[in-house]
Amino acid sequence: MQYTWLNMPEHNYLIVVDQGKLAFVGSPDAKLSEATRYIKGPLVFDREEMLPFRNAIYDYLSGDSREIAVPLVFHGTKLQVAVWRYLMTIPYGETRTYKQVAAAVDRPRAFQAIGNAVGRNPLMMAIPCHRVLRTDGGLGGFRGGLTLKRKLLALEQGQHPTF
Repeated sequence: MQYTWLNMPEHNYLIVVDQGKLAFVGSPDAKLSEATRYIKGPLVFDREEMLPFRNAIYDYLSGDSREIAVPLVFHGTKLQVAVWRYLMTIPYGETRTYKQVAAAVDRPRAFQAIGNAVGRNPLMMAIPCHRVLRTDGGLGGFRGGLTLKRKLLALEQGQHPTF
C-alpha cells in the first residue's frame, strides 16, 4: 500500500491507497499508526502516484468538488460495507440519522452495530459518515473529531471553513 500526506492550511491528512484505490483517509494530523487500526499491510511513501487522490480530497475540502471521485476499496465486514455504501448515497448537504441508516440497511433495531460501522469508516470524507447525526439532531461521534465534523457539515451548507 502507498501513502502520502495532504497538507492543508490547518492540518495534514494521511492518505493510503491499495492497488490504485483509496483505502484510508486519516484524521487531522494523525500518525501512520492510525491507518494500521483500519487496514493491514506495509505502507510505502509515494508522493507522485498519490497525486490524483490528494487532488480529489483537496478539491472536496476546498469546496471545488461535491465528492471525492476516485476508486475506493472497502476493508470491512459485510455489515460495515453495506453501511458505507449507503452513506455514499446520502446527497451532499443532507444528513441522515443513525436510525435512518439502520432502516436503510435492513437492520432497523441494530443502532449500536450501525454506530460501530459508521465509526469504523476508514474513508473519512470519501464515505461521508459526517452526514450521520443522532436522532435528536446531535452530532454523535466522529473519528476526525467533532470540530472537523462541524466544518464538513458547514462546507456542505455553502460556508468556507479552513481545513
